[in-house]
Amino acid sequence: MNYTPEYYDMKKILLNILLGIVAAISLSVTARASSGDLFVYPTPPDSMTQLMPRCNYIVSRFWDRCNFGTAFKDEARLNRAFGDWVMIMPHAAADTVHASIDRLLARFAKKGPETLVLATMAENWLYSDTAEINSTEIYLPFARAAANHKKISKAERARFKSHVQIIESSSEGSTVPDIPFVNRDGSKSTFGSVTGTASILLFFNDPDCMDCNLARIRLSADPNTRELIDRGELTVMSIYCGDTDDEGWEKAKANAPQEWMCVAMPEADNYFDLRSTPLFVFLNSRHKVLLNNLGIDYLLGAFMAANLKAKGMQ
Repeated sequence: MNYTPEYYDMKKILLNILLGIVAAISLSVTARASSGDLFVYPTPPDSMTQLMPRCNYIVSRFWDRCNFGTAFKDEARLNRAFGDWVMIMPHAAADTVHASIDRLLARFAKKGPETLVLATMAENWLYSDTAEINSTEIYLPFARAAANHKKISKAERARFKSHVQIIESSSEGSTVPDIPFVNRDGSKSTFGSVTGTASILLFFNDPDCMDCNLARIRLSADPNTRELIDRGELTVMSIYCGDTDDEGWEKAKANAPQEWMCVAMPEADNYFDLRSTPLFVFLNSRHKVLLNNLGIDYLLGAFMAANLKAKGMQ
């Protein structure tokens, strides 16, 4: 194939843009150290030009020059450094990220106060409502370390234990536990009893939530969703997260289409992150979480593609 001069010009432009991004990430973290940070951050060698290797270099060596003997006395600057570190992680390899986290936590494995500080910073940067990066994968090892540390107060451990349980129950790749619930007809059951279809969509919603109601209307009116249900390929479970004696439970039952399961699951917030609803979680037949926190537009598009494929139209 013969390439035109314009092709090579465009390739050169794209390469320069990529190298500029790589340089910007490296410079942003090293420049910060010269403006009052705790220590000088690692700088990748100039010969390392690709984005991921440069980020791997920084992430894995980030704390090498940190004097932890004094760092915890200045939590504001330590928190800023911690934030710089985790902001690079999405661009690094997963094994590098986890190895770096494990090394940092191992350093303070016997020190409760320091472990608590690290876990709290991780929560703020990665898990809280105002988190800069929403990453349960990066946050989980910090939460586990604090949840299991005997030198951290019981109340503090309980908070992190609840986070660990939620993440381990509902993150992609996890298996949903056998959570109890009440069916539409008042009978009691557990999640392990939900069988019979290739996939299950959990729809956590509140009848007084406008966004939940709009999502329910769109999903119930979608012809592809209905056809998947009719063919026995999909179960939609509408989940009310309150008690059955709540006024909202009657509204939830009235709103949910008859072809859907409609259940009350008062313990749902112990296993799922329900800080915002609606929440869609997609499972396989073995209750393994395939996708979490799906948007309604993405969901309807996926069901259309699945339905077309099943009909041999794609």
